[in-house]
Amino acid sequence: MSKLHLVLAFHNHQPVGNFDHVLEDSYSKAYLPFLETLLNHPRLKVVLHYSGHLLSWIQKRHPEAIEIIKGLVKEDRVEILSGGFYEPILSVLPEKDRILQITELSKFIKKNLDYEPKGMWLAERVWEPHMPKFISQAGIEYVPVDDYHFKLTGLNDGDLLGYYITEDGGARINVFPGSEKLRYYIPFKSVEETISYFRDIHMRGGNPLLTMSDDGEKFGGWPKTHKHCYEDRWLDNFFTALEATSEWIETTTFSEYSSRFQPAGRVYLPTASYREMGEWALPSEGTLEYEYVLEEMEKIIGERSKQLLRGGIWRSFMVKYPESNHIHKRMFMISRKVYDACKINSKKGREAQIELWKSQCNDAYWHGVFGGLYLPHLRSSLFRYLLKAEEIANNILKNNPSVEQADFDCDGYDDIVVNTEHLALAATEKSGSLTELSLYKQNVNIFDILTRRPEAYHSKIAQTANSGSDSTKTIHDQLLVKENGLASYLVYDDYRRASLLDHFLEYNTGIEALAASEYEELGDFIEGIYSLGHSKKGKNILLSFSKEGTIRQERVKIDKTLELAGSGKIKIEYLLEGTFSGLFAIEMNISLLGSPHALVRVGDKTLQIKNTAAYKGINEFSIEDKFLNLSAYFSFYNNIDLWHYPVETVSLSEQGIERLYQGTSFLFVSEMELRGRKKLKFELDFRENK
Repeated sequence: MSKLHLVLAFHNHQPVGNFDHVLEDSYSKAYLPFLETLLNHPRLKVVLHYSGHLLSWIQKRHPEAIEIIKGLVKEDRVEILSGGFYEPILSVLPEKDRILQITELSKFIKKNLDYEPKGMWLAERVWEPHMPKFISQAGIEYVPVDDYHFKLTGLNDGDLLGYYITEDGGARINVFPGSEKLRYYIPFKSVEETISYFRDIHMRGGNPLLTMSDDGEKFGGWPKTHKHCYEDRWLDNFFTALEATSEWIETTTFSEYSSRFQPAGRVYLPTASYREMGEWALPSEGTLEYEYVLEEMEKIIGERSKQLLRGGIWRSFMVKYPESNHIHKRMFMISRKVYDACKINSKKGREAQIELWKSQCNDAYWHGVFGGLYLPHLRSSLFRYLLKAEEIANNILKNNPSVEQADFDCDGYDDIVVNTEHLALAATEKSGSLTELSLYKQNVNIFDILTRRPEAYHSKIAQTANSGSDSTKTIHDQLLVKENGLASYLVYDDYRRASLLDHFLEYNTGIEALAASEYEELGDFIEGIYSLGHSKKGKNILLSFSKEGTIRQERVKIDKTLELAGSGKIKIEYLLEGTFSGLFAIEMNISLLGSPHALVRVGDKTLQIKNTAAYKGINEFSIEDKFLNLSAYFSFYNNIDLWHYPVETVSLSEQGIERLYQGTSFLFVSEMELRGRKKLKFELDFRENK
């Protein structure tokens, strides 16, 4: 008798750097109740994937769950998938890290769950055609991806009721198409409607395979799903229905099905992820256009329009968000250092290697319906582990201080990266700015701030009807607004929020105009190209920037130098030449782990860093953070006016649309009547709080 074979694959993951209370909440609402529900249905089989970071956390904090999983494995009711240990996008890693991240998780699973995985979860289902080679080298035989990948080759739903072979250079693996329809059905449609869909597939005859592979967090962790899945018993009822229909539905695993049935054929999948990812990777205008065109096409040709209309690819996030690209390219630089260090000291090199792998966790490299890159605590965690890895490697290689100049971030403009005993600093000729200032002792990049830019969902903020709905929806279909009046915070920047940016402004320009991005930039320096160079002054490192521009048809030239002392102190000197009358402002964008509670001290006045303020005629101020035990002291040779205001974004996460503090913009403002030459100097020093 023919049966419908059903693979239910559940992917469980928490980002490296996520708050412990978030993991606890997900465990109590999703991970544990799912396992407990599964225990009550002994005739069912499922596939489980836990990222290495989450599995390690569960092992330490909730060993009872490990025992449950081990028992299910022993009873042959659960197949465990491997994957990149810290859930990286494997295709964009250095080659060594791709295989090692997979084998690291496979070894962990073998040791702690007594199971040797032959399949793996592909983070965000990001697929590129070269992947079979390194996946097979890591000992993996099969991978679930999305049916969207297959449909892009011209296959249709009727072709996708099994699995396929793919290869690269003769290295072959099996690929299983995960159903997009089932991702939206389970657990959001009724049990009866879901079983009815299964019956339609079964009626086609043969031994068809349906695969549902999706996030385990939607079974209790997403908004309203805990009540839906457990209090209202959707999951228990679904499992009960599967047991009741066991004469024609058989739950199975990837390994079991592939051992019993032949592949449907060979396929070569294009570069892709799940369909929604392609939407999110587009520029915001492109996403809106994609949504409109898809809606119109669906009226004409229905579901097939989804495979005919393509979005972007995952790598496009590194174009859409230069901040992501910066982290990614720094990761490549540091990976090379780490493996050079491993050749010299394998034990310490191993420590650096693990920190490097943590920094490759995918979540904060992109943004879609999940907060990702917009969440400061996730972004800062990538820098934290990168800096730990770099510091260990630098100490082994004994190459400090060092200066490297090249186009490291592959944007067409030269960069300089400086490493000293105390800090790492990155500069670019684009805008003559600084893009990173990282302190090794605190493992923090104090320039880790995000530019305010438009997102497609900003146009939908007024559509808040779903926020009052009692129905349980997939996060792709709901729009929850967590704060009234968010539309007033939709402010966009005309330039990347780097540091040491040079503004020429009208005398009557105020701080409110800059904060609202409603001012006139008189010069061409913000987006201009500076010549960039470096040299040494004794043991100190000098960086130089130079640009000649035009302001009101008058020539103005800026030469600025940074002197990095061995102690970590930075001296900045400006030489302006030409003719200009107005305000000259130097912009520094600072974030201390995204904390809005750090303090700004100006004389006897103290404000939280997230506040807006303007001070006239000062020559020093400090920024203090208790958590980091760090104070940044700024001192000026000439009195300046200090302006600062918070940089806040309106962004989307699985919990809804919210306002997030990203950091604070500091402007050092001078009224200037330039007729010839003028020098400006200031220093930046870092100290521990007493």
